[in-house]
Amino acid sequence: MQGEQWLTYKQAAVRVRASERTIRHWARRGMVMGWEVIDGQRTRVVREDVLLAWWRDTMDSNPVHQLRLRKRLEAAGIA
Repeated sequence: MQGEQWLTYKQAAVRVRASERTIRHWARRGMVMGWEVIDGQRTRVVREDVLLAWWRDTMDSNPVHQLRLRKRLEAAGIA
């Protein structure tokens, strides 16, 4: 696939506004990761689309996140 964006743990954490520890936790729980050689060092990487799909699924199942969304909608007069 052309245009695939591969991210390191640090880049992935910045992309979804999470900690590197969270990304490592997701990888241990089954997020598909790959390997890439960066500056002569083997480094774990994740495709951006896989990361974002994992992040969306995590947020959808997070009750705190859902409560925040409901409160925002209520404040905006939508719900």
